[in-house]
Amino acid sequence: MENLNWDEIKENLRKSVKLDNKMEDLSIKITIKKSNIEENQFIGKMLKSEDEMKQSLSAFINEGKPIDCDVEVNQKERYILLKFREKRLWIKTFELFNDLFFGDYLKKMIEAMMGAFGGMFSK
Repeated sequence: MENLNWDEIKENLRKSVKLDNKMEDLSIKITIKKSNIEENQFIGKMLKSEDEMKQSLSAFINEGKPIDCDVEVNQKERYILLKFREKRLWIKTFELFNDLFFGDYLKKMIEAMMGAFGGMFSK
């Protein structure tokens, strides 16, 4: 854990995606700028398909309840477009992605896992 360069990881994530949100239609667009982002097990799974995205969002921002949104995964043009019907879910989702790609969410999550399962992750 202490060997991970979080500044480098964060910089790579920042360079890998572009995140846009529009209040007019409650949409969020994630554009994949670098192919290596899909290799990240946590993030790559989420970006894989419409169903995976909805399941992940349901778990992370809606207490496991289904999310009412449209998800378009465009593999050719390398973007994911989400359109929400509730402003509250749109805001929470944008905050999650912003912290995930440009903040410390991934670091906090891994640190929490290391704390919980530290003995299993020996050097």
